[in-house]
Amino acid sequence: MEDLNLFLKIMSCLDDYMLLKGKKEINDMEANVELERVGLLEDSASVPGKPLRLLLRKLRDTNLLPQNIIEHCGSWSIKLSKTIAQKPTVEQFQYC
Repeated sequence: MEDLNLFLKIMSCLDDYMLLKGKKEINDMEANVELERVGLLEDSASVPGKPLRLLLRKLRDTNLLPQNIIEHCGSWSIKLSKTIAQKPTVEQFQYC
């Protein structure tokens, strides 16, 4: 639960950062640099972006990762969450 609360703060911070910079997508290293700047998550000097990747893996393994964060071949991509359209839910038997 503590990770989820921290993650909500992180997503809000990254959304604000992307809106300010005019970006729609950033990678994990750029995100971790910004999070360290605002004091939410310290970055690793030897392996940039590692603390954020560890948090994202933990959320992925517990099925709590939002749809705007994608891992492809070990590289994480974070999209602006305010531009992601929510899928409507359709009840299968609503007309029975």
